[in-house]
Amino acid sequence: MAILSRNLTDRQKDAYLHSMSYILNIDKKENGDKKEYLKTKLHELGLPLSNLSKTKKGITAEEVVRQLRGIGNIRVRRFILRDMILLALSDRELTDEEIQTIYKIGTGANIKQEKINDLFLWAAKGVEWQIEGARLVEEDL
Repeated sequence: MAILSRNLTDRQKDAYLHSMSYILNIDKKENGDKKEYLKTKLHELGLPLSNLSKTKKGITAEEVVRQLRGIGNIRVRRFILRDMILLALSDRELTDEEIQTIYKIGTGANIKQEKINDLFLWAAKGVEWQIEGARLVEEDL
């Protein structure tokens, strides 16, 4: 069964938003690509853009883990972790800090390391697919 972001409970949406906020602000610099990605996700969640102001700086990885552990449904926890990876990759860069932090949060939220590996590999395939698509459009011009 696919997780539909609009079907998340308010508590799960809060955990989602805080998790995304943490990744958005992890490098402590303004990033337009990540912010645009997060705006799209807020729309998918059925949340107003004013909730973007809730993406406060200063939330800790430990707080994110605590919120994710409070979600009983493993699929929802995986869904949120997957979207954390996608947000981290939205600028087509993935720092060592982002990778290590996502692993720390994922394992802290009782997601197996093998599943986290699978999520990262899946996301990397998506980036490769996008790059290949751009190349096919641009080549031989």
